[in-house]
Amino acid sequence: MNTVKTRKVGNSLTVTIPKALDVPEGQEMVVYKGADNVIVLAPKIADPFAEAADLRMENDFEGVRLLDSEI
Repeated sequence: MNTVKTRKVGNSLTVTIPKALDVPEGQEMVVYKGADNVIVLAPKIADPFAEAADLRMENDFEGVRLLDSEI
């Protein structure tokens, strides 16, 4: 297990990620504090809806017949 310490850089604290963890340089990360003050770093993923096609559901139920009690 690797052990690291926080250090002050400007008004922030930083932690060095060991090379053995094979995190690429420039990797954008999301950071949050979880339960019991655990600090979590996760790679940021692209927004899957950023370039999505039109997602409107206008004709999805075309041709579907309703039963008597569904209205």
